[in-house]
Amino acid sequence: MQRLADASGADRLAKALTGIGKVDKTIFLLRWFHDPALRGAAGLQLNRGEHRQSLAKWLFFGNQGEFREGDYEEIMNKASCLSLISNAVLVWNTIQIQKIVEELRAAGQPVKDEDLARVSPLLRAHVIPNGSYDLSIR
Repeated sequence: MQRLADASGADRLAKALTGIGKVDKTIFLLRWFHDPALRGAAGLQLNRGEHRQSLAKWLFFGNQGEFREGDYEEIMNKASCLSLISNAVLVWNTIQIQKIVEELRAAGQPVKDEDLARVSPLLRAHVIPNGSYDLSIR
């Protein structure tokens, strides 16, 4: 890889790989324009990523969600804590959604897997970001 990065524009292998990359990109773009399902799937994933960032920003309410001061180690500590908290919300929501689905199915209610694919664990209305939490083991 270093040889390719250092190679001049006249290097035949570098030119061939650049050409392959252009062909691959062209094929993808043609599929993108032709296939609404591909665009929809990509849009769904982008929306999920944006919702995940929205949850983290909502949880990190201090300083309007910005790291404004501190050294590198302090900022990394804050970022790690934010990641831990947002992951805890996702795990809690996933477990609760699973319990609800199991209860519905046990009661004879049909719950389709394709419907569950659209359920997001990024819910937050039940979370109090600046509240008190009892973390004792019971």
